[in-house]
Amino acid sequence: MAKVSASVKRFITSDYKLESVLPKEGWRESEDLISAFNRLTLELSAYHAFHLSQIVEERAKAEALVETIPDGVLLVDDRGRLIYSNKVALKMLGIPKPDTSIALPGSVSREAFQVVLKDILTSQEDFLKAEVAVPHPDETYAIVRNFRVISRRFPLATLKAPGRVLIIRDVTVEKEIESARETFFHMITHDMRVPLTSIHGYASLLARFVSASPEADKCLRAILRSSVRLKGMIEDILNTIKLERGALKLRLDTVDAGVLCAQVFEIHEPLAALKSIKFSAVPPPSKIEFQGDSLLLERIITNLVGNALKFTPRGGVVTVHCRQEPGEVVFFIEDTGPGIPEDKQKEIFAKYTQLEEHKYLGFGLGLAMCRMAVELHKGRIWVQSSEGKGSKFIFSIPTK
Repeated sequence: MAKVSASVKRFITSDYKLESVLPKEGWRESEDLISAFNRLTLELSAYHAFHLSQIVEERAKAEALVETIPDGVLLVDDRGRLIYSNKVALKMLGIPKPDTSIALPGSVSREAFQVVLKDILTSQEDFLKAEVAVPHPDETYAIVRNFRVISRRFPLATLKAPGRVLIIRDVTVEKEIESARETFFHMITHDMRVPLTSIHGYASLLARFVSASPEADKCLRAILRSSVRLKGMIEDILNTIKLERGALKLRLDTVDAGVLCAQVFEIHEPLAALKSIKFSAVPPPSKIEFQGDSLLLERIITNLVGNALKFTPRGGVVTVHCRQEPGEVVFFIEDTGPGIPEDKQKEIFAKYTQLEEHKYLGFGLGLAMCRMAVELHKGRIWVQSSEGKGSKFIFSIPTK
């Protein structure tokens, strides 16, 4: 019985070695029990070996995957001590070799990474994203590599506090492509402004002072509408570039919110009539005045109203209104268009974003420009929408 007891104790510690098989000699009265016990030992040993090989295989797959991806992957505990890292991460951070005694960010040789990693590792946020520009180690090279660091907290069974997984991605090529695209847009828009201004100006003169046939008048109105739309696109591109570079400064003056909505209404009323859309600007019950950049705010509302008119079908409704709230003025642009899926409502404010089902002429910069312009005023912008039930774009501007 002592051998049976010893074998059971080994089972408890997951020790399924075949040495646990018991001899049958001297155990006639318990032969059935010993046979069953030995079968159990053999089956547990085979089961353990099978699952151990599976674990080893899965671990090998995971390591192969992590070591072959181009991103750096690190696992650290709550004190920043390195638990795991792939070779790419070590190279990015300038760490010579993996060592569990290494603690971040102190062991990182690149100063730019130290600052970002310190902020991430001391944060209590579950999910964090940051970007860092790292100069070439050789100062004679005027080369900067751009990295994006993504971090998420996760529980560690062996530790009381959660650790962090960090993904480091080299986004240098993305940044270079984006910079080239911005330069191209900047050049082309500057080259287009002068001839477009001439086209719009001469078309306006013809429409005002030259009597034309109904067909010619229709063509002139089409030229004017197209030139206004192109001018708006050019303004969006230039404003977006300036906002991103911090080159666009607010020209603050006293803004009348009701008058601002009425001005945008006058601009878009002809297009709404052309599409048989019921378009209205509802005046507030009393005058609302605040400090803001009137031209930039008009551009924001113009973009939002323009989008509403584009996507609202014939016979639909578009409404613009505003109201005073404690410490802020809030603008609303509502439509009865197709609506926006909930999972897409945040990404539409990113640059160059257009929903597949809402493709339209343009670069996908209008809403991005609106977001940046509102944020420059220290305000907020968001959308409330359901598919098939229209959209309500809302933005608020602080009045204090």
